[in-house]
Amino acid sequence: MSTAANPDEALGDADAKGPKTDEGSITDEVLNADLVDAEESEDEEEAIGTNHRFLFFQAMPAWAVSTLVHALILLILGLVSIADPIQIVNVLTASSGGDDGPEIEELSIEEFDPGEIEEAEEETEEVEITDPVEMVEPVAMEVPVLDIAAVPLDMSDFAAEMAPAAATLQSMNAMSMKPMGSRSSEMKEKLLRKYGGTDSSEAAVTEALKWFSRHQIKSGPTAGAWTFQHELVCRGACGNGCTKASRAKQLNAATSLALLPFMGAGQTHLQGEFKNVVMGGLKFLIQNGKPGKENGLPYIDYTGGGNMYDHGLAAITLCEAYAMTGDPDLAGPAQAALNFIALAQCRDGGWRYGKRDSSGGDTSVVGWQVMALKSGHMGHLMIPPNVIQGSTLFLDRVSSDGGSIYGYNKPSATPRPATTAVGLLCRMYTGWDKNHPGIKKGVAHLTKIGVKKPDLYYNYYAAQVLRHHGGMEWDKFNAELRDWLVETQDQSKGAKGSWYFNGAPHMSEAGRLCLTSFATMILEVYYRHMPLYAEAAAEDEFPL
Repeated sequence: MSTAANPDEALGDADAKGPKTDEGSITDEVLNADLVDAEESEDEEEAIGTNHRFLFFQAMPAWAVSTLVHALILLILGLVSIADPIQIVNVLTASSGGDDGPEIEELSIEEFDPGEIEEAEEETEEVEITDPVEMVEPVAMEVPVLDIAAVPLDMSDFAAEMAPAAATLQSMNAMSMKPMGSRSSEMKEKLLRKYGGTDSSEAAVTEALKWFSRHQIKSGPTAGAWTFQHELVCRGACGNGCTKASRAKQLNAATSLALLPFMGAGQTHLQGEFKNVVMGGLKFLIQNGKPGKENGLPYIDYTGGGNMYDHGLAAITLCEAYAMTGDPDLAGPAQAALNFIALAQCRDGGWRYGKRDSSGGDTSVVGWQVMALKSGHMGHLMIPPNVIQGSTLFLDRVSSDGGSIYGYNKPSATPRPATTAVGLLCRMYTGWDKNHPGIKKGVAHLTKIGVKKPDLYYNYYAAQVLRHHGGMEWDKFNAELRDWLVETQDQSKGAKGSWYFNGAPHMSEAGRLCLTSFATMILEVYYRHMPLYAEAAAEDEFPL
């Protein structure tokens, strides 16, 4: 390397020359001169060599030089890419298209598993679809009428397993107050006056609750329960029990129908004049369910002795009790009851008498399941969106006249009172607003039908639809129905506070207890739930 090529070495050479001393000789000067000549000679040779090396580029045309330079750049970039590979990650996204979605027959409730929400990142641990799944089917009730489940549930452990975690609770965007807050003393009074209740209607409710408390089973294995054979409890003080033998086995349904009026009036197992009555009923209901697990999803089945009607009523009761109190011991049973509803849904999106009934759903059973899901939603329990979507597909299938008329299991050309009222209430719960054409026409149909005496089943649903809608239609309907119920409440000894009507459609065979429950809940319609279409409603529609 020459001195010109390395400034540090050139600096060193300059220091070596230094000033000459007296001891210098001619020989040293000659040697120094030779060194300088040698270095200059090397510099000249290197310069000549360099000039020769660049002659090739000077001789090349400009386009060739440019091509060579670009080729070198591409080669370098390629080597960099090979040395530092980039990982490509494919991300699957889902978006809604413009089509109408899959056919209703393709709805598969069995595939739902809430555990997938929390285990989505652990793909290596997922169970393959081909693996056998251990199924725990509900045990058919083959025991005497008043027998209870043989194996009691350990509710503390079950609640811990099933209670919803804070991270998975559904949000209630329109929530402006506590769920079921309409049943508090202060709010009850306001809503009672605003929506047409009276002192007489409230007095009738109080007398009905006293009747229920007198007919609760006080001792034995079924303590806390109610039965449609209520005359056995009061020893014949009042008659008109169930006339169908199979109704006597429906302890879950009878207990739920007795508890719901208490909770509608704001009574819970933690507070209220009848808290001990409510506590006993809830304890029985929790213990009388049949626990199981399907596809890893725990559930409680309340169809024992009955069918999905019974289960829907029990689920509503547990969910309302949990929503009103937030008692963690109720979270597990309430969520498990909702899980069974999801597992029992038919392929057409509806529900019928049995779990995944092959004959498809019917509007009457659907109404109770949707109301249970709504109660669970208000309590921030987990509601699978696909279950709600399935129910709306079923309602689409059985509706006519723009969604204003609903048949039993197929469309009806003319309004069927009960199923039309059920379908319209379900539509309100699943998001149709007050100005939806189907709601407006449906309200007109119900207004034309008016109050049907003594069809309390229809009146119960129609009262809710019209109360949520409001207006003159509700005012007229309410005044007639309210005053008729107050006037017909039994005042005789033993039966005081109850109702019974011969030939009442849909429920007369269930007897006095069933009819008293529906009549009481109708008189609580003013405050059982906040009005869906109020400016500050405490309930919002299901997340779809």
